[in-house]
Amino acid sequence: MAIDSGGGGGCSGSGSGAKKQRLVELDDRCEAVESDAIRADRISALPEELRLHVLTDLPLKDAIRTGALARGWRDLWKRRWAHRASLKVHLCSRDDPRRELDALAREPRPRRRLERFSLIVDTSYLKSSEFQRFLDYATECGVEDLHVETQSRSTTAAAKLKFHLPLSSPALARLSLRDIPVSMFYKGAQQPFQALEVIRLVSVSFRSEAFTKMMALCPNLLTLDLRLCRCNGYGWVFNRLPPNLRSLTIARCDRITSLDFVRVPTLRSFRYYGCPSNLPFSIPRDAVLSDLYIQLYSYDPVPMKEWNIDKLRKSLPEDLSSLGVLTICYKALTGASVLPADGASAQLTNFNLHSLKELHLRMLEMKAVNLSNLYLFLKTFQCPNLERLFVQFPNYRYAPMEGSIDQVWEEPPEVGLDNLVMVKVMNFNWNPAEVQLVSFLLRKAKSLHKLLIVSHNVTPVDLPDTPEADLSPLKEALVNGKIMFTKSDNAATQPYHDAFIKV
Repeated sequence: MAIDSGGGGGCSGSGSGAKKQRLVELDDRCEAVESDAIRADRISALPEELRLHVLTDLPLKDAIRTGALARGWRDLWKRRWAHRASLKVHLCSRDDPRRELDALAREPRPRRRLERFSLIVDTSYLKSSEFQRFLDYATECGVEDLHVETQSRSTTAAAKLKFHLPLSSPALARLSLRDIPVSMFYKGAQQPFQALEVIRLVSVSFRSEAFTKMMALCPNLLTLDLRLCRCNGYGWVFNRLPPNLRSLTIARCDRITSLDFVRVPTLRSFRYYGCPSNLPFSIPRDAVLSDLYIQLYSYDPVPMKEWNIDKLRKSLPEDLSSLGVLTICYKALTGASVLPADGASAQLTNFNLHSLKELHLRMLEMKAVNLSNLYLFLKTFQCPNLERLFVQFPNYRYAPMEGSIDQVWEEPPEVGLDNLVMVKVMNFNWNPAEVQLVSFLLRKAKSLHKLLIVSHNVTPVDLPDTPEADLSPLKEALVNGKIMFTKSDNAATQPYHDAFIKV
C-alpha cells in the first residue's frame, strides 16, 4: 500500500535525531536533581489527558521540546492528536498516482492538520502536475515537516519533477529534499516562510539563483544542511545566508565559488567536508562556535604541506574559546600542525581550545608523519578540559606502516590530558604507530576510566617492528581491565559528529 499513516510516531524527520538526543541528555540531567525537587514538579503531576490537551495547542517544535521537562513528558507529543498526524506516500512502479490522489481528494474539508508529510517517488510514471497535487495537499493540511524524495533509477524521470516552495505554507517549519531538482519557485511576489527553521538538502541540484531566492524567503532559518548537492550555472554563492543561522553543514558540494559568512555572526555550528582549495571559509570573526567539523579531501597534485596554518587560521573566528566539540581529519591536522616560519605564537591566538570537551581525530592515513603531526597538534593546541577522545584509524586489516616508528620526529606531549576520562579507538589494526599512540594515552591520561578499542583482532599481536615498551602497557591494561577490546562498534559510545560522518 502506497499511503501509510501513523499517529505521530513518524514526525521526527532525519534532522530531528540530534535535537531529540539533546532533549534526552537534558532530561537525564533534570532527573539527576534531588528527589525532593522532582516531587515538587506540579506540572508533571497533571493527568495525561490534560497534558495532551496542552500539547495540542503547541507548534510541533515546541511540543517536542516539552520532552525536556521530565520523564512523564518524554515522547508524549507523539500522541497529542487522536487522528493520524503523519502521512507517508510511497509511489512505486506498480502504483497508480491518480488513485492515491483521488483517495486524498475525497477527504472532507477543512483538511486534517498534518505534522509530517513524506512523499517518496520510486516510479517514472508520475507527471509533474500530479507531483504538484501531492504538495498542494500537504500545504492544505498545514504541514509542519515536509520530506520529498525520488528513488527512481531513471535520471530523466527524476529531472522532470521540479520542487518549489508552495505559495502559502505558513506552518512549514522543516523541509527535507533528496535527489530532486529545485526550480526557481514562483515568479513575482511571494510571502516569506516565517516558520521555516530547518532545511536539509541531499543530492539536490539547482541554479545559484534558486538557492539565493530560497535563502531570501527563509529569514528565520536556523539550520541549513547541504550534502552532495549540485549547483548549476556559475556555482554556489554563500554570502547571502539568513542572518540568524546557527548551524551550517556543507558536505561534498561542488562548484563552490564563495564561502563568505560574515553576515551571520549567530553561527554556532559549522561542519565542512570538501576540498581545501575552497578555504578560507570566512566565518564571522566574532562568531562563537560550539562545535566544528573539518574534513578535507584533495585530488590536486599540490602537496598538503603547502596548505599551512595561516590559511586555516584566517578561515576561523578570532576566538575559539567556546568550542566544545571538534572533529578534524588528518589532512587538516597536517596543516594545523605547521608552525609559522618565525614560530610566533601570536599567530595562534584564535586556537584557544581550553573549553574543548570532545575531540575526534579522523586519522584515515597512519604513517610516522601522521603520528608526529598528531603529537604536535596536542602540544600546540592544549586541551586541558578534554574529557572524551575518539581516534579513527583507516578501515583495513593490518598493513605495514610506511616508514619506521623511529621516523616519528615529534615527542609526545607531557601535559594536557589530565581530565580525559574516556577514549575510543576505532579500526585498530596493531599498526606500530597506532600501538604507540594507545600506549601514550594509557601513560598520560591519569583520570582515564576506560579505553575502548574496536578491532578485528582483539588479542595482542607480537609485532617485530613494534617496541616492547609500547606493547607492554597495552598488555598490562588488558589484564587489569582498563582496556576493553570489541569487534563491533557500540552505538552508545559514538562521537557527537558520528551521524554526519556516515552520510
